[in-house]
Amino acid sequence: MSQLADPFGLRSLDIEVLRTRDGAKWQSRGGRYAAWVADMDFPVAPAITDAMQGVIDGNAFGYPDWGGPYALSPAGRLFAPRMADRYGWEPRPDRVRDMVDVLQGVRATVFHLSNPGDGVVLHLPAYHPFLDTVELMNRRLVPVVRAGGAFDYDALEAELAGSGASIWILCNPHNPLGHVFDRPELERIAAIAERFDITVISDEIHADLTMPGVTHVPFESLGDEASARTVTLASASKAFNLAGLRWAAMHVGSDRMQAVLAGLPGHYLGAPNLMAVTATVAAWTHGDQWLSAVIDVLDENRRALTGLLAEHLPGVGYEPPRATYLAWLDCTALGLGPDPSQTFTARGVALSAGPEFGPQGEGHVRLNIATSPSVLAATVSAMAG
Repeated sequence: MSQLADPFGLRSLDIEVLRTRDGAKWQSRGGRYAAWVADMDFPVAPAITDAMQGVIDGNAFGYPDWGGPYALSPAGRLFAPRMADRYGWEPRPDRVRDMVDVLQGVRATVFHLSNPGDGVVLHLPAYHPFLDTVELMNRRLVPVVRAGGAFDYDALEAELAGSGASIWILCNPHNPLGHVFDRPELERIAAIAERFDITVISDEIHADLTMPGVTHVPFESLGDEASARTVTLASASKAFNLAGLRWAAMHVGSDRMQAVLAGLPGHYLGAPNLMAVTATVAAWTHGDQWLSAVIDVLDENRRALTGLLAEHLPGVGYEPPRATYLAWLDCTALGLGPDPSQTFTARGVALSAGPEFGPQGEGHVRLNIATSPSVLAATVSAMAG
């Protein structure tokens, strides 16, 4: 592959160099191949490293001048125009808040807008920190399960009619399925939420990682009624590989949550990190060429995975994700028990265990495909033993 065809070094990763990285992905589980936690092997966009180096070279680590101690950060001020340019949604700039990360925003909303014992709606399988949120906050899980490859909203409505819920955590695009909720499905969700008076927390952290031909629809873009019962959370962390820097934006469509936040003292929920804001501004202003190159590699990998599984692990069920860099693999035909990740760990491959994502995860694993095509091929080969 020529340098011209791989200007950011996304296709030419060295497995031995990856194994020397200090982060949790490559060090905490001891496998020869790390394909579990949701961060990418790719080097970050040069615009980001240049911007962060500028802070270092300028020795500019003091309090930033963003317009006051509690002012919205430059990254937060970019959120509304980026949503408008990229998705045609025009958030209210006065309703944007800086958060430490998306999960903080999810948990703060659950804590303040629901009570112990209240129902929380989640599509299963679900990102496991969301399941932990429900359990640790003493809320009650109200599942949206799949039937015939689609989510069963009729069953959900029947359950809500009997027991109700106050919160719906919507992960769109979905982790771990890579499902992208189209407008008709989102309209069904909005109608249910309105009927049962449910606040929607829309986690859209994977929005920039939709595959070619797929369109992300922000939940709040459905209209004023949907927006008025919604809190939207987004970040550059997944699409631009910045998970360790910790920053997210919250758009507070919900008047109830806006009133809660207005009543909290400044920085009660933390303050934005200088380097995270610097990196996000660089990503959202100068990183789209890099992001496009990443999408090209992810698209290649999600397609190649079909053939790799057929060659090395025939019988594994797999539907290429329409977004994210996460592949959800049904390994039940292999007879590896409820947690196949244990077998793959013994073969030197660290994957996310399916049961972590709820009862519908048994017999499954989640595979991170955000690596070079050659490393992905070697990973699947190692999974076969």
